[in-house]
Amino acid sequence: MQRALRIGFTLGELAEVLKARDAGGAPCRRVYQLAQEKLKGIEADIEALKLTRRYVQKVLADWEQRSQSAGPGQPSHLLYSLSDSVKNSGITANQFRRKKKP
Repeated sequence: MQRALRIGFTLGELAEVLKARDAGGAPCRRVYQLAQEKLKGIEADIEALKLTRRYVQKVLADWEQRSQSAGPGQPSHLLYSLSDSVKNSGITANQFRRKKKP
């Protein structure tokens, strides 16, 4: 049970499978289908994280440049630059997160 939870099965999904098993069914196909869905979700999360990593790398490069351009003791406005870079990139704030199922 703990391993199923660890790979992403919800308690509701496990209850569904166990109920089918207890009723004499063999819910193996359903378990397999659910596990495939979990893998797709993990792969989507990985892609979203890769996108986020690339974005943060660009932000850090910009911040490095801003920090070097600012004089000693002068503000670089790093956090303010985030809103500008998002506006100019066409990226939405939620683009870096995987969409939840309805």
